[in-house]
Amino acid sequence: MDFAYSDPHLQRRTVLVAVVNQPEDLRRAASDGWYRIPQRRAPRRIGADYLAFYQTGAFQPKEESHTVTWFAPVQRYRLLTRAELLPQETDHPRAQDYYFRIDIGPLQRLDHPIPAATFRRVTFIHTTLERLLRAEDITDLRRDDDPFDTLWQALRDNRLRPLPNRLVGDWPADIALRARNGYLGIRCGDETDKVRDALLPDRWRLLRLAPGQIADDLAGCLRRIAAELIDLGGSLDTVAGPVPKLR
Repeated sequence: MDFAYSDPHLQRRTVLVAVVNQPEDLRRAASDGWYRIPQRRAPRRIGADYLAFYQTGAFQPKEESHTVTWFAPVQRYRLLTRAELLPQETDHPRAQDYYFRIDIGPLQRLDHPIPAATFRRVTFIHTTLERLLRAEDITDLRRDDDPFDTLWQALRDNRLRPLPNRLVGDWPADIALRARNGYLGIRCGDETDKVRDALLPDRWRLLRLAPGQIADDLAGCLRRIAAELIDLGGSLDTVAGPVPKLR
């Protein structure tokens, strides 16, 4: 493992592995410092500290195809139409479709590229930097205990309608909930980023929940969310039905 990433706090940083089908998209990421993901095809959680790239069989040389070889730190997110992203292609059939533009830092090459030896039908994978740096196969990146998924399902079980990928300033909330007097954004992460967290649009409130909190005290996390929603005038997206008891 690279010494620069040996800090345990840094290893817990999140990584989104995106599937790259076109070599031109990876070249643009390297030269122009951004990558695009169609909004309608985006994963349920697009926010991450790093973006990694799974290169499909379209890539040459072949030793880089079907591998995760490159990754980069994420700097900010924007939501733009394809025409705004690629003004030279304004006559494209999807010119008015919306895309997440993810601005990134310099691409970095993994010391040991991660192959997809047996499983090649790869979609978006949300993982951690530690897993990215240690993985020997693409399957090692997958998490069965992602706190985000746990919290998302718990909110639905409690008759709420979580919304994915709402931009709060230059960074998406992992989960957004609508309230009568504003919006509650939830970010699932250990580290508080004062710069990101300070850039809140009007009527937004941000709650950060660490993965350990979600895993160890899910009921307590739900109570904190409920208190924030009450303070914002109550939820606008409550679904009819019985409310499960919190333990």
